[in-house]
Amino acid sequence: MAESRSKRMQVVLTLAVRQEETAAKKVAEVRDQVAKEERQLADLRDYAAQYLQAQSQLRDGILAHELINYSTFIARLNEACAEQETKVKRYQAALESVQKQWRVLHQKRKSIEDLIARLQHEDNLLLDKRLQKELDELSSQQFLRRKDGNP
Repeated sequence: MAESRSKRMQVVLTLAVRQEETAAKKVAEVRDQVAKEERQLADLRDYAAQYLQAQSQLRDGILAHELINYSTFIARLNEACAEQETKVKRYQAALESVQKQWRVLHQKRKSIEDLIARLQHEDNLLLDKRLQKELDELSSQQFLRRKDGNP
């Protein structure tokens, strides 16, 4: 007997599961990267805040060129924060993209599983009909044998 349609679809399901798992790993990697970049941004902001606080405490008795150096450094820290914010936004967009890809692959896998379940149900119905037909034939043959006097 030929292999059932549901069994043939198992190969397709296996491939879909692999694709979904690969996408899930990618989501985890990008999510980790987003968290790392967000921590780095928070660290930069904390450092800038601490530096600003230290600068405000040193205003009295500070030389002009030291004040200029502080201001320049604070400006660089702000630029670094802005660049890091841009980087975080890029990774967040990448995360949304890979999550969307995973959702598509997840839905595809579920659809294939649903199809396999329907095919298995249809296969079972066909087997039941075939079995019933064979039982009916055996029953009618036994009836004919008894009728003809052969037990």
